[in-house]
Amino acid sequence: MYMQKLVASGYVIHRRPYRETSLLVDFFTREYGKITVVAKGARGNTKSDRKSLLQALQYLEFECAGRTNLKNLGRVEQKSNALNPQGKALYCVFYINEILQRALPEGEAIAPLFEKYQASLQSLSDMTETTNQAVEPILREFEFSLLAALGYLPDFGYDCSDGAEIDASAFYHYEVESGFMLCDAKRKLAISGKLLLDLANGRLSKDALNAAKFIVRKTLPLVIGDKALKSRELFKTL
Repeated sequence: MYMQKLVASGYVIHRRPYRETSLLVDFFTREYGKITVVAKGARGNTKSDRKSLLQALQYLEFECAGRTNLKNLGRVEQKSNALNPQGKALYCVFYINEILQRALPEGEAIAPLFEKYQASLQSLSDMTETTNQAVEPILREFEFSLLAALGYLPDFGYDCSDGAEIDASAFYHYEVESGFMLCDAKRKLAISGKLLLDLANGRLSKDALNAAKFIVRKTLPLVIGDKALKSRELFKTL
């Protein structure tokens, strides 16, 4: 098997100890999607430049090489200044990174999602007010982008049972593996057609954001599994 060398640019989304002195590092990259590499000697050595670079929120260019899918990290360079979100915005970054790390397949580039990820990090870093009302539109839009990229975002414009266009005056039940189906307005957890059309057109009112959160909470386990998210333990109100 021949030695394969990759050059990529991206962000650290997760890292964990590996053997005695190394780290396993998950990157989200523009060129290859999620890549997991071995950073030899990056753990326990406080003088290691590599250790200081392998942090979230830094846009990096790096090389990795190996004869298997798990490659060894080589050169690492910082491409821009590290971002610095504060307060709840920082916890939002932890959350976004965690769902990415759990949802993304290995080695599949998803350029639109990478662009959305960069934009979301920048928006969270630029915030001067990190209230729930401020961060939730960024989170919901990113979650929708992730679900869309992986083929799990429901169609907000049509009834999945008969293909009819969503009626703004009607109500719908969300079936997570199928989509939205017409139902009685009194049915528990029914969603108004108006809110679905708002979501379809990117109109994120407070009520639309609440509907979006409900839809994401039901759908996200399809791509990340049922295990509790560690980031939600830090930020219970997400």
